Formats: sequence, structure tokens, C-alpha cells
Amino acid sequence: MWWYHAQTMRFVWKNLPVFLIWLIGLSVLNNALHHISPPMDEIVWLALFPLAASLVLVRFALKRESGRFGMKRYIVWAGIMTVLYFTPLMHQVSLPIDQDGQRTLYEMSAFVQFVLIVLHARTWLKEWDWAWVFGITLLFGFILENGGIIMGFFSEPEYRLYLPGLPSPVATAIGWVNVLYCAFFAVERVLPVLHPVARGLICAVLGLSLDIPFDPVATRLSWWVWNPGLDAGIWGVPMINFIAWFWAIFPYAACYYWFRGRLDMEESRKIGWFIGAIPIILLVGLMGVTGCLVLIGDAKALSIFKGYATSQMLQ
Repeated sequence: MWWYHAQTMRFVWKNLPVFLIWLIGLSVLNNALHHISPPMDEIVWLALFPLAASLVLVRFALKRESGRFGMKRYIVWAGIMTVLYFTPLMHQVSLPIDQDGQRTLYEMSAFVQFVLIVLHARTWLKEWDWAWVFGITLLFGFILENGGIIMGFFSEPEYRLYLPGLPSPVATAIGWVNVLYCAFFAVERVLPVLHPVARGLICAVLGLSLDIPFDPVATRLSWWVWNPGLDAGIWGVPMINFIAWFWAIFPYAACYYWFRGRLDMEESRKIGWFIGAIPIILLVGLMGVTGCLVLIGDAKALSIFKGYATSQMLQ
């Protein structure tokens, strides 16, 4: 049976980002139920989002590996993954961890995930791919995370590692790379070839599937502290968070794949043009966020935008 186990481990390693989505959801669920007091029972339902995303992707990964969709094999994989996923529901052990310890574990886990994806990237990224994923996307993550803090929507205090002059800890900035790497792998190596806009939408959906259970836990543990002027929104998280996640990832990923698909440009020129387009991508995202806030009537979030814009004009 050793060859069967070896084949299984090869499949898991080959599709590690798919299983990272599953593992992150499982770890958030376990943390919410057993390491926070009182437990966050609502996360049981929210954790269904990353489970569903990982099960769909496993279905496509199995099909791509064998060239056909084997229902029996998929049922085995889906069954094992689902049973393991809900093991936190099968016991009542409570081992609460204090907020400082929780923050340290989160910070360490972000770096561990980053190292894992760098190692995994060696299995499929080539040449310029590294600049796209670990260069431009990392830069984008730092812009997003620090931008939200600078505009006054939230703060991220008491972490251990910051870059000089930046208010965002390194862990939360590289978290964007961790999430987008999983999404990029899914649309490039697991799912069928799709239009760049469709790829952008899928990346945004996968990102949100991870964020929906994660952010209520992070908010409860003060990994990021929201501006007190914002409404609690849903699950204790301001609505702007989920809106901003969509509008951060969708235009970036859509443009990312549009530029990468250009056959009439050298790779270095593509990178140069894409970096130059980042301000436009950010502007599109900002317009999308403000438009959604207007539609839902979130005057408090809009007032923070207005306050930031006013302060910049007065400088």
C-alpha cells in the first residue's frame, strides 16, 4: 500500500493551494470553537465557504490528473475531507489562548504559509512567473494593507515585525500573497482556461470564501481594530471589509491575466505596463467600493473616505 500513500501525498503536494484553502478553513473553525472564550459558534456556518471552495477545486484537480471525472474517487476524497473538517464539532475540549498568544500564532502562521507556497511554487512557476507572483502581487498587498490603515478604516497594532515607516505588519501584507497564490494556482492549474474577467471573478470569490469565516475571528481577537465610527455590520465585521475584499482582488486579478495573456509584448514590458497600471486598478477598486457603499447607504464608511480626502486636499 506504500505506493498508494505515495500517490496520495503527491496529489496533495501537487495541489497544495487547494488543500491550503481547506486547511485554513479548518484551523479557523477549530480556533473559533476551542481556543476562544466564549466560543464563536456562528463560525460553523461561515466555515462552509472555504470547505465548499476546496471541494469544488478537488473535483477539477482529480479530473485534470486522470483526464476524466471519476465519481467514486471524488466521493472518497470529498468524504474524508468533510469528515476531517468537522472534527472540531466532535469534542468539547476548551483551551482558550490569550489575545497576545493568538496574535503571535497568526503572525507565525502567515510566514509559515508564505514559506510553503514559495516551496510549492518551484513545482510550476517559471522564470518571470516569480516576478508576477512574489514581486508585483507582494507590492500590491503592501499597498492594500497600508492604504486601509492610512485612510483610517482600521489599525493593526502590537505585531512583532513591521517594515520601517509602514503601519501594517509584514504578516498581514504577505497574507494577500498567500491568498492570491491559492487563487492563481486554482485558475491556472486546476480549472479550465477562462477569460481574464472570469478568472478575476473566481479569484475574488476564492478570496472571499477564506475571508468570510476568517475576519469575524480576527476582529474578535483584535488582530485588526476597526474604526469605532464604522457599524459592526455582519458577524461583527463592518460591511466595507467584504466589499473591499471583492474590489481589491477582482480588478487586480482580471488585469493581471489580461496583461499576462498578451502575446504581442515581451515579458519585461508586460510587467512594466502592469506596474504602471496599478494606480488605475486601485482607482477602479476605490470607485467600486464607494459605489457599493452608496447603494447600501453606508454613510459612516463614506464619511471616512470623505475625511481622508479632505485631509489630503488641505495638506
